[in-house]
Amino acid sequence: WYFVERKAAFPDLPLPHPAWLKKDFETCVLSGDQECTYTQGVTVEGIGDHRRQSLFFCGHAYECTPFNTIGALERAKFAVESQYAVVGVLEDMNTTLSVFEKYIPRFFEGVREIYQTSAEYLTKINKNNFKPPVSEKVKDIVRHNFTNEIEFYQFCLQRLHKQYLATHIPQKILAP
Repeated sequence: WYFVERKAAFPDLPLPHPAWLKKDFETCVLSGDQECTYTQGVTVEGIGDHRRQSLFFCGHAYECTPFNTIGALERAKFAVESQYAVVGVLEDMNTTLSVFEKYIPRFFEGVREIYQTSAEYLTKINKNNFKPPVSEKVKDIVRHNFTNEIEFYQFCLQRLHKQYLATHIPQKILAP
C-alpha cells in the first residue's frame, strides 16, 4: 500500500524491483535485508520505526529512538504506569475488554456484549488465509533481537492480568 500511495503522489519515483516486493519474511530475515534486520541500538531513519510498541509508549526523547534498548524499555514502562489506566492486548481481547469496562465504564460499559455479538464476523475478516509459515529458526532470530520488546509486551500483559484479578476478586462483606 505504501508504494502505491507513493507512486500516486510522486509519479516520477521508480517502483521497487518486483522480486523485492514478492520476498517473504523468512527470506528477508535470513538474507539480512535492512528492513528485516533488527539490530539493538540502531536508529531507523525515514518514515519511522513501526516495528515495536515501546516506541509508541516511550515518546520522542532521544532514548526512545534506538531499537530494543533498556532506556526505551524503562521509559515505556514508566509511561504505561503513569499515563494509562489500561493497556490491553489483542491476543486476550476478553480480558482487555473486561478491564476496560471496569476501569473506564464511562466509555466502555457494555463493550463485552457488543464484542461478543461481532466476534464471529471479526475473526473471519481479520484472518490472513495466505500467511506463509515461518520456521522456528527465523522466529528464534527475531525473538533474540526483540528481547526488550518481548519484555515490554509481557510487562503490559502481566499488568492487564493483575488489573483483571483486582476487579474480579469477590470482596468480603464485613459484618457490622
